[in-house]
Amino acid sequence: MRTNLFHFLLITLIVLSCSPKNKKEVADILKIKEPKEWILVIHPEGCKTCLESLYAELENLPATSPGGIVVIAKNSKDLRLHPLFETSPIPLFLDENKTLIEHGLVRPEDQFLLFRNDGVQRFDILNYQEALPELGVMKKNFLN
Repeated sequence: MRTNLFHFLLITLIVLSCSPKNKKEVADILKIKEPKEWILVIHPEGCKTCLESLYAELENLPATSPGGIVVIAKNSKDLRLHPLFETSPIPLFLDENKTLIEHGLVRPEDQFLLFRNDGVQRFDILNYQEALPELGVMKKNFLN
């Protein structure tokens, strides 16, 4: 009987540890309100020019966007002076203590992640434009 209980608990732990990470887990860990559709997590490592371009694109998100942004970084003067951080169109949070990394939702080498109900997509900051349509960012038409 003890062996069966042990095996049941072991299998339960394995199943739980293999479950996909999702936006609810991110919101619970950071103790923030869970957005309707997605949470974009930015770990600002890698190409700084790409990061600045990403921030500029995110400034174009409509205020009705069904998501939120989490940046894994210290609250620095440079960060606070960036327009996205001053007047974000959607909820923006800082994970100053790298809590998402500590809990294993974000790996130290991750740069740009999109969490939804059904899991997470990882992007390289060099290819951030691949994720923009998923967020509802429309490309500006410079011809008009």
